[in-house]
Amino acid sequence: MRSNDQKSNRDKEQNAVSGPLGADSSLNASIITRILGESSDLTVRSLGVGRTQGEKDITDCQIRLVYLDGMVDNQTLQESIIPAIQNIGLVPLETDLIELFSREILPVGQVSTVDNFPHAVRTVLTGCLLLMIDGYVQGLSLSIQGYEKRSIEEPKTQAVIRGPQEAFTEDLRTNTTMIRRKMKNERLRIETHTAGQMTQTDISVMYIDGIAEQQLLDQVWKLIDHLTLKTVLEGEYIEEYLQSNKGTIFPTVLNTERPDTVTAGLSEGRIALFVDGSPFAIVLPSMFLDFIQSAEDSYQPYLFASFIRILRMVAGGISLIAPAIYIAITTFHQDLLPTQLLLSLMFQREGVPFPAFVEAILMEITFEIIREAGIRMPRNIGQAVSIVGTIVVGQAAVDAGFVSAAMVIVVAITGISSFVIPAYNMSIAFRLVRFLFMGVAASFGIFGLTICFCALAVHLCSLDSMGIPYMRPYAPYLKNEQVDGLIRAPYWLRNKLKKTKGRQSA
Repeated sequence: MRSNDQKSNRDKEQNAVSGPLGADSSLNASIITRILGESSDLTVRSLGVGRTQGEKDITDCQIRLVYLDGMVDNQTLQESIIPAIQNIGLVPLETDLIELFSREILPVGQVSTVDNFPHAVRTVLTGCLLLMIDGYVQGLSLSIQGYEKRSIEEPKTQAVIRGPQEAFTEDLRTNTTMIRRKMKNERLRIETHTAGQMTQTDISVMYIDGIAEQQLLDQVWKLIDHLTLKTVLEGEYIEEYLQSNKGTIFPTVLNTERPDTVTAGLSEGRIALFVDGSPFAIVLPSMFLDFIQSAEDSYQPYLFASFIRILRMVAGGISLIAPAIYIAITTFHQDLLPTQLLLSLMFQREGVPFPAFVEAILMEITFEIIREAGIRMPRNIGQAVSIVGTIVVGQAAVDAGFVSAAMVIVVAITGISSFVIPAYNMSIAFRLVRFLFMGVAASFGIFGLTICFCALAVHLCSLDSMGIPYMRPYAPYLKNEQVDGLIRAPYWLRNKLKKTKGRQSA
């Protein structure tokens, strides 16, 4: 019998927690306090407002303010909101206080109504002020967040010489505001959903109505709404769901910390995703060239920008196949080398106990370890340690006879070339494929390397990003999009081509 009573009490409590707000603001505040486990930073403050009916009857109406200390702007609360409520005076009984407070009394720009406990709890947890009034089954959510956040700084992973020197922060509203400031378009839309059963993280989807494809938007919303993750702390949590091809190591989702890159993508009909707590935005769909191009290409003369893009592709090729070509030539195809160069390599390798493949693997792994150590160490000494460590280890390995000087040169050029690629995730993919190419070159020489390279090209052409071909505009070949491909055409030529295309369509 007792267990049935306990179960009945639990059911009533559960219904109250998930149900609508009641007319008793004190009881509502008690339930919210119990839901949050009577947390020490939860603050409930009571204020009174006098109400009159005619000239004689005066009643006292209680108002409850519920908020988390440290999450709200304490100065706004103490100097604006509380004095505004205390100085309201006597209010006629027939006056709707919810309407009066939201439209006239409260000096806050963003005020919304709250009508159930889940919404009320989320209001408090997001740093808003929850205001509840006796006799009303609705409350008010006041957006006065005041928690500490990082200021706007220069980009750290996508730095440019010329162009905007600002990057996203961890605050969602700051990031969307930066885009609003750059794109003053009435068709710009921002829709926010939540993801993560435990974290309830806000995810904002930004697009331009009429330019972004509705089918792409439906795919993104369906994905976000059906996420079953417990926590979402960064964009990578949902990037893996956005990957159309789960079996590839090449990134098909672009993440950027630059507002100008997102703005340019929105103007092209793409969609941007912002995850609260992440200083990176996700841009969809993303093609292979997006990871090779840099925002600075748009701010430099078109000849220089085109040269730099080609240079990046060359550097990407070097970082991908340079060690493999060295292994293949020194192992199987020595006749391809000039006699003098061949003799020099033979003298260098004299006394080296390992074959070229093992030699290359040892040096590549050592270089990767030094690079990761330089990234993870404190910034003041990380760069110095990585440079000095590379020089000392390379020279010591040559002097000890473990590797040849030519191999050190090849690995050094390969490592430096990988830094030329603007996107870090694409650089990682190139580094991983490099080891595959080295193994094929050690087994089958140039012929196996050629077949492997063709297989890589076929694999890249088979990929897509949210239904868009990954190698667009070259596979398939789209002539109209070549103006901003591997070569950047001048802006006056782009406008001319657009006008010509418009006259032809007319």
